[in-house]
Amino acid sequence: MKNLFLLGMSLFLIFGFGSAQDLKKVRNAYEKKDWLKAKEAVDLLLTNEKEQKSWEGWFYKGMIYGQIAKSADLKSGTPDAWNQSIEAYQKAMELDPKQSETYMALRSYPIFDNYLEIQKEANELYNNQDYKGALDKYKQANRVGRFIYNNKWALSEVDTVLFYYAGAAAMQSDNTEDAVQFFQKLCDASVSGEGFDMCYRYVTYYYNKKGDQVNTAKYTTLGRKLYPSDTYYDKLDLDNERKNGVGPSLFAKYETVLQRESKDYEIRFDFAAEMFNWLYMDQKATNEEKPIYFEKIVNQLKQCIEIDPKNADAHLLMGKTYFNEAAAIQDDLKTIKGATPADTQKKVELKKKMELRMNESLPYLENALAIFEAVDPESFKKDKRLKNEYKNTLYILVDAYRFLGNKEKEQYYDKKYQVLNQ
Repeated sequence: MKNLFLLGMSLFLIFGFGSAQDLKKVRNAYEKKDWLKAKEAVDLLLTNEKEQKSWEGWFYKGMIYGQIAKSADLKSGTPDAWNQSIEAYQKAMELDPKQSETYMALRSYPIFDNYLEIQKEANELYNNQDYKGALDKYKQANRVGRFIYNNKWALSEVDTVLFYYAGAAAMQSDNTEDAVQFFQKLCDASVSGEGFDMCYRYVTYYYNKKGDQVNTAKYTTLGRKLYPSDTYYDKLDLDNERKNGVGPSLFAKYETVLQRESKDYEIRFDFAAEMFNWLYMDQKATNEEKPIYFEKIVNQLKQCIEIDPKNADAHLLMGKTYFNEAAAIQDDLKTIKGATPADTQKKVELKKKMELRMNESLPYLENALAIFEAVDPESFKKDKRLKNEYKNTLYILVDAYRFLGNKEKEQYYDKKYQVLNQ
């Protein structure tokens, strides 16, 4: 029995000594920067059930696998090296937080290699437009970043740059949920500056599309506060109002918006265009509303021209407005069937007003034409809308001069139109 007991003791000592020797091999290989040998040694060490409960072996695994992940020659052999590294550090911290943290500090926080190198890989993938791969890497880097932050070693609750690019990578890869998750963290922290306006727009759009009015209002308010010159939120308000139909209620909303965005050409032009279509195409205005909205259209377009006189759109729409108003007066003229002095006088007045409106259309149409004729021909090839508007301007000018009985001008513009129409 005594001999058996002594034999057991000797085996225990051998096993204990072997374990200590294995850890020493790990340390030596690490110090010599023989990463493959160090990996082999630490993997063997951690097959020992006893060592699996010791923080130091896991800590060395974290450092060794981090070095392998950084190595261009070695990382392909262990593609999940970064994951194994962070998991090893986490395991070490679970087993002995104090010792692991002390060792982390003495080793100049090697966990930061994981964080910085994974982000570097993510950035390379992003720049190469591999957005899905970049997103996976940013998530991996974020996992490391949260580990660092939660242990109070560095970083902040909102990792501004990482969250921004992770959200952008998710957005580019059509991963809406992940994009919102990262962008929303930035919005909730009121992060601002160049480029971050996209985050507030995206999150606002997401909740608006879902019909979540509470969160839509929340992020609209934040976006407006941090980016007061951004018209996105006003346009979103207009889009939401438009769902109720085009008419006086929408037009009133435009007027409210334009009190804030007085120099916004696009909103003013859209306002004029919506009134134009409602008044002349849809013909939904009452007789009392017609002159009111005609004046509103003209007023908005005059301001557009003042803001950007070189933009053909407002000139053309102004010409169309006067042209259509003349046509509407002509329709009114046809309704007068009587031959009384009062009827005759009314016809004279309407005809005079009709010709006045048609003449008023001409300078605006010719201004639009001059702008179109100064455009580089290559631009017409790239932008079909631009060429169509050019043709439309000539077509209306032909009609306008035909209406006024000016054959010379009618033929002049018709020739231009025919050449362009070939």
